[in-house]
Amino acid sequence: MKKVFFKSSIAIATLALTQGAFAGSYPALPEVIAGSGTGALVGDTLYVGLGSGSDLFYSLNLKEKEAKWEAVPAFPGGKRNQAVAAGVDGKLYVFGGFHNTEVADNQTAKDAYSYNPTDKKWQKLTTRSPFGPSAGTSVTTYKGKIYFFGGVNQNIWDGLFQDAKAAGKEGKGKVFDKYFDMSAEDFLFNSIVTSYEPKTNHWANQGYFPYGGRAGAAFAVVDGKFVVANGELKAGLRTDTTEVGTLGDKGIEWKAMQKLPAPKGDKYQEGIAAVMSGVSHGTYLVTGGANFPGVAENYKKGVNDHRKAKASKTFRSDVYALDMKTGSWKIVGKLPVGTAGAVSVTYGDKVIIAGGKTTGNKALTEVKTMSYDGKTLTVE
Repeated sequence: MKKVFFKSSIAIATLALTQGAFAGSYPALPEVIAGSGTGALVGDTLYVGLGSGSDLFYSLNLKEKEAKWEAVPAFPGGKRNQAVAAGVDGKLYVFGGFHNTEVADNQTAKDAYSYNPTDKKWQKLTTRSPFGPSAGTSVTTYKGKIYFFGGVNQNIWDGLFQDAKAAGKEGKGKVFDKYFDMSAEDFLFNSIVTSYEPKTNHWANQGYFPYGGRAGAAFAVVDGKFVVANGELKAGLRTDTTEVGTLGDKGIEWKAMQKLPAPKGDKYQEGIAAVMSGVSHGTYLVTGGANFPGVAENYKKGVNDHRKAKASKTFRSDVYALDMKTGSWKIVGKLPVGTAGAVSVTYGDKVIIAGGKTTGNKALTEVKTMSYDGKTLTVE
């Protein structure tokens, strides 16, 4: 096993190692779920699956030294992209996402399923999500409940692909042009935070997020507080803001924290989406994600369509650490390769990052870990 340590900005600036130099202690994902779609931790077992038009799930027992990925029964909801998953009370729960239907491609789903590792059976739940979860929804768990944040507007998203299908090959370009030219406000991303309690099969409204709907944001509970970092405001446009929420009798009340700092060499922080995050030794870490450099600046000038910035999708590798006392962030190191959309979970004092995609949307199979003791970031 090889490790890389970061103690200074010099180490960050001079990083020049290949991906293979970071082989960690966990086996790579099976090729059939390379890139990964969703996943969660249930006890000591990591589940990863779906994504890239797959209905497969695999599990890895993290306590076993020589553990291998094992196939679990296929997901009964069929092939899904951007479904979300969470582990509660010994079971895996999977919600929503989008899939191809007879109506059109990429239609959102509202159904929900649980997987019981004891009898290795899936069960369709007698419920449905009030807001999806659709593309770009983020989830976290807290005191037996699953919390859902953000995501695209279902009607706009579904309608986009229905209209594109109706327009045919010659006309669908104009449909997407109109979509990309909308303002962030007109995308109407979800601003209502909801929760689901498996024990009671009950959904609850946890309040309004007053800083604008997001897709692909980092969302976690840190020291009993809900933290949101960055995310997408509309197609191609990210935000660099972060917020913290306190759960009360009337839901979650939010306030702004400091923004993410700009990576070295960048004029400003563009914001990131499809990020990975977790807690290590009490510190919340956010890393990876992707953005389109120059789009935010263009948007301020009134150019809504991110494609007009002629910006390439950039996969990020910086690792940010949050000081909950001051609400401030700092860059503490880098991943070996820019990564977005990987499954990330906290296990002990490490954050496990499985799969994801990198430059050119290349699917990754590596399973990496990162830990931060307040001074040194270790990636292995």
